[in-house]
This record gives sequence, structure tokens and C-alpha cells, in this order.
Amino acid sequence: MAAEELIDEVDKKGDIVATYPKSELKKRMFLHKAALIIPRTFDNKFLLGKRAKDKEPYADTLCCAVGGKISSGESAEKAAMREMHEEAGKEYPLEEVTSFVYDGDEYKAIFTIFTTKIPINPEDLRLDPRETQYLEALSIEEILDNVNKNPEKFAPTFVAAFEGFAKAVNKGINV
Repeated sequence: MAAEELIDEVDKKGDIVATYPKSELKKRMFLHKAALIIPRTFDNKFLLGKRAKDKEPYADTLCCAVGGKISSGESAEKAAMREMHEEAGKEYPLEEVTSFVYDGDEYKAIFTIFTTKIPINPEDLRLDPRETQYLEALSIEEILDNVNKNPEKFAPTFVAAFEGFAKAVNKGINV
């Protein structure tokens, strides 16, 4: 039997405070590192995923298409590639867009957000139904408009993540 994945507890600067089995994070939420991917499509839209109806936290909400916790000793990019393979069945070259600290009551993480260096065809992804119900391709403007009109449809972590993502993309990050 494989050993349980280890997750680093970190401070707000990202320095490791302690390392725990992943199950400890489910018992008590602590600040840790996570990688998120918002893939770019051919029509310069970005893919969001609708979380599975029983996927906690924030079940049945729109969020980044792919994402997950960074294992102890793993880089953010390696974690993003691993998550892309596990959740979507594919790997694409990634570009780091931004990072930020999210310190909410339900979730605490230092998120590193990536996008794909090349546009992808959403039909090429094989979604894990335990993670994602479906994907939706929207422009930056459409996402921001939807978040403003219906914030309850989005995971709070995504709302915080996308604000920084949109600013970075609009400043001309190479996406």
C-alpha cells in the first residue's frame, strides 16, 4: 500500500512550518500550497470547471478547470502538471500567471495559477467525473460579468483567484 501523500503547512510567505499526512488537512484546515490551471482555448477563452456535486469544499460551483494541493517537496508547476494528468487525462506546457494567499474560514492556501502556453481543444480533455461535471469556455469579460452578477455560482477561492488572473492577463502576460 502506498504511503499517504504529505502536505506542507506553510506561513504566509510560503515557508514550511510543518509537514502532515493529507488526511490531517481534512481534519483541520491549515495554510498550504495549491496549484490551479485555467486553460486557454483556441478562441481566446478560458476553461472553467463545474465541481462535482459532492466535491468539497464548494461542491457544485464553477472554479478553475484543474487544480489541487501541492505535495511536500513538489514544485507548483509539477503539481499543476500532475493534476492536469489526473483530472483531465492530458498534459500541456504551462505558464505561471500569478499567485496569491487565500485565508478564508473554509479554505486556506497559497495558490499558484497557471494557464496553458498553447490553446487547447476542450474536447481533448478526459474529465474525471469525481472532480468535474463539465467545462465551460468563457472570455475574461464574460467570467468577470458572471462573477459580478452571480457570485454564489462560483467557488470563493475561484473568485479571488480570477481577479488576479484577469489583471495579469490584461497587463499582457504572454497568454
